[in-house]
Amino acid sequence: MSEFTKEHFEETLDKKLKGLATMSNLQTAVAPLATKQDIREGVEELARITSGGFAHAEERFDDIETRLDVTAKLKVFERKFQKLEEALHITL
Repeated sequence: MSEFTKEHFEETLDKKLKGLATMSNLQTAVAPLATKQDIREGVEELARITSGGFAHAEERFDDIETRLDVTAKLKVFERKFQKLEEALHITL
């Protein structure tokens, strides 16, 4: 049967303590993680990108809406012009 000596307990304790994280190890492990400031800056950048994208999409939508409106007006004008030609019996 093995004897429980002070050395035995010290060796066992040393082995167990080696497996535990030290403050230095924790700081090294945590260093690459984002800070609150990093997160805030990321959120601000995302907001800038998103708002820019929405503004661009809104501009494109307004442009398309204007084009559709002009197209509709042009078709109405063409119908009226055709009726005018028919009424006057002319071709322009």
